[in-house]
Amino acid sequence: MTHSMSEMSHLYRKESDPKRKERLFLILRVKGDSVIPTRAAKELHRSRTWASEWLARYDGDGIMDSKISPRLADHLNFLKKFLLR
Repeated sequence: MTHSMSEMSHLYRKESDPKRKERLFLILRVKGDSVIPTRAAKELHRSRTWASEWLARYDGDGIMDSKISPRLADHLNFLKKFLLR
């Protein structure tokens, strides 16, 4: 589910969790302001890898409501597949 930039801006202003707010800011800068991901990552003092992972997650899932990291999500998916064998 994707949100308009005005909805994302509203979510950003209302968000209290600093980590989630940081990820929303990344999306607003890249998708809304057309800033390249490397520049947005540098503004946030984060790595390009971090920005790429969260942007890919946003592109895949829409909004990043989950509090788990992409790495943990991958691990949980692996365990789920392993247990379902």
